[in-house]
Amino acid sequence: MRVTLAGFSIAAVLAAAFTAAQPAKSGVALADLSWKEAEAALTPSSIVVIPLGAAAVQHGPHLKLNHNERIARYVAGRVQASASVVVAPLVSYSFYPSFLEYPGSTSLTDATARNMTIEIVRSLARTPARRFYVVNIGIPTLQPLSKAAQALGDDGILLGYTDLEFRLRSAGAPLRQTPIRVAHADEAETSMMLYIDPSAVDMSKAVREYGPGFGPMTRKRDTPGVFSESGVLVDATLATREKGQILVESLVAGVLDDIETLRSAPLPVPKTATPPSAPPAARSAQPVERRLPNGCTPGDERTIREIGPRFSSLWRQMDAVNIGLMFSQDADMRHPDGTIERTRDVIRQNREQLFLKPEYRGSVHPVTIYDIRCLGPNHAIADGKWELRFADGPGTPAQGRPPSAAASTIYSGLFTLVLSGAGSGWSIEAWRYTVNPPQGPPPPTILKQPGFIGRGH
Repeated sequence: MRVTLAGFSIAAVLAAAFTAAQPAKSGVALADLSWKEAEAALTPSSIVVIPLGAAAVQHGPHLKLNHNERIARYVAGRVQASASVVVAPLVSYSFYPSFLEYPGSTSLTDATARNMTIEIVRSLARTPARRFYVVNIGIPTLQPLSKAAQALGDDGILLGYTDLEFRLRSAGAPLRQTPIRVAHADEAETSMMLYIDPSAVDMSKAVREYGPGFGPMTRKRDTPGVFSESGVLVDATLATREKGQILVESLVAGVLDDIETLRSAPLPVPKTATPPSAPPAARSAQPVERRLPNGCTPGDERTIREIGPRFSSLWRQMDAVNIGLMFSQDADMRHPDGTIERTRDVIRQNREQLFLKPEYRGSVHPVTIYDIRCLGPNHAIADGKWELRFADGPGTPAQGRPPSAAASTIYSGLFTLVLSGAGSGWSIEAWRYTVNPPQGPPPPTILKQPGFIGRGH
């Protein structure tokens, strides 16, 4: 979420300077209020914070099942102490399907988690409050939260949430474990709890485990999924309180920044039923739909921003057909070596060939859109960041790495999309991207088609 400020008046600058000199205003806990006090607190300018952290999901033999809940409560408490917010009670169940083979772990379905978030927010939005933020301590929970945010936007309600993976990756903590595609109960998560509540960590039981495979975690060898006997993926033995301090303080700062951005962001325009047409003599000119500072309508903004999560989700499912349908019929994708894929059909066919290769099984392709600019009613440009992570497991070691080193090769860079469409229907016309220096050895050369990573350019 990004908000561009065009400028300040002198009065606004003086007001900001005066405010900066005042002590930070703390928030309130909704559960501690009477309904009369809640009525006064839930105003159009309020930010309602909803902590979300699993109360029962396995985190290895050395951490508690309520690891995520503890972090969510801690971060929400820090936010309440630092910002003018209304903190709602914690939500302790959501979408955690990858851990169900480990006793004590619980998960809702994607649809149930989505609907629960919507219903909680809509209940609180019966007051004038329209801005909500979920302190999200989880990765799989991003999927139902994204869907809930889109549905609530149709009601004119703005829902933001924490991208935990992005915040932790941006923290710059000196982690020593070898990065892999998916980590769990690892050096980072263990370090965070050593900082927040060391009594909830038993480092004598911390282990190092680089499990092969991809998909949900499993305790059964030679079955689909990522095998982990302990429930740990990567290396919990490297955790320290000092690393946890860096990660947690960066997370808290990021959440506070998200909330302040949400406070000044425009509310989405609610979808309403189409009113009956007026008689021709009384019909006035059609109203112009409100546009944001980037030139987009709120609906266009939401739809374009969803292109990133949709592409990433389809890639995980190896769904080349629907990836192709995200492009227009005459779309093209130009690669950094100057080669180009032309037309939707070619883009689809090339992805179909990629997904047949064992090297690409288990790969993930996160695509995150940061900036959007609408050039008119039917054209837009979007900029963001991409990653492509190859999971190197037994039988498919990366070049120069022994099969036992179950790490992943990560590629990343920036991209620009040229888009056409309107409302709920936007297509990619052109895709341009850069490639950062790779982390790890070169990936295998897989296709003869020009332009793919690994061709040698």
